[in-house]
Amino acid sequence: MSNVIWWIFQMVIILLSYTHGENVDSKCPGPLAYYKALGCKPVYEATTDECPYRFDCDFLKARSRDKCYVNGKAYSLGEHLRDEDANPCDIGCVCRMGYDGVAAFVCAELEFSSVVLPGCYERRSPLDCNSSETVCPENPEDRPTCIVNGTTYKDGEYFTTTDPEQTCICGPGYKGENIEPFCAYPKRPYCDPYFNHASDIVENCAPVYYSNQSPQTDCSVFSRCQNKDDKIIRHGGSELDKCQFGSLVLSMGDELNQSTDYSSVCVKCVCEVPPTPTCQRLPDEECDVTNHPPFVSQ
Repeated sequence: MSNVIWWIFQMVIILLSYTHGENVDSKCPGPLAYYKALGCKPVYEATTDECPYRFDCDFLKARSRDKCYVNGKAYSLGEHLRDEDANPCDIGCVCRMGYDGVAAFVCAELEFSSVVLPGCYERRSPLDCNSSETVCPENPEDRPTCIVNGTTYKDGEYFTTTDPEQTCICGPGYKGENIEPFCAYPKRPYCDPYFNHASDIVENCAPVYYSNQSPQTDCSVFSRCQNKDDKIIRHGGSELDKCQFGSLVLSMGDELNQSTDYSSVCVKCVCEVPPTPTCQRLPDEECDVTNHPPFVSQ
């Protein structure tokens, strides 16, 4: 398996279990990981409340369309992503103007192929997306191991810790300390949609989650953006706080209709914790994603 593909696979594992919610209980409703990655601030009705009733994301409206943003820093068009803000697989990233008039980072698409011979394995590092070392021990039992929370991992295997933001790989010399070179923290949030999908934020699109994901703790997999057939299903909820979806404004409890384009088939979107609707694909047993009306290009 190529190094980059392996890294992407491991990042998927991390993203699907990426616990967020600084000062917010992960049992609270709403796309908490999405809000935290963007840097939105939780707002509580009372100081004793455990869950916010909305998030303050107003600062995003002041961002320029011709700049890229990461970790609260603005990058000009043509500027390369600095090492201090780059994750291991962020290679050759440059701030570019998108076709929709909104700048975002565009990174190199790297492909590496490697063949691991029988009896061999790859030793990788959480600090480098590309480098790996092929190890062929004379005796398979000589392969180093790491014991983490009672589980044994082999040299080169990814493991999890009590800190879900860490990326960890077993290697020789591991002594139970989840520090470099065995573990590393991301230099930017992996969930941050503003990094390479800034237009989704500018256009008030909504993050979408698979049915087996948790909007409270996981990274979204794609966005649903407004099209001409989108309508609001009113449920007479609170008028005090609203969700913005494109040019549509939903009251608390309101939903969006489904199957208006491919991104909305079997996707239920509810104004749950403003300002962004919570959108999640329904389980297959509840909705057939192949059963939808024909779509015409917008």
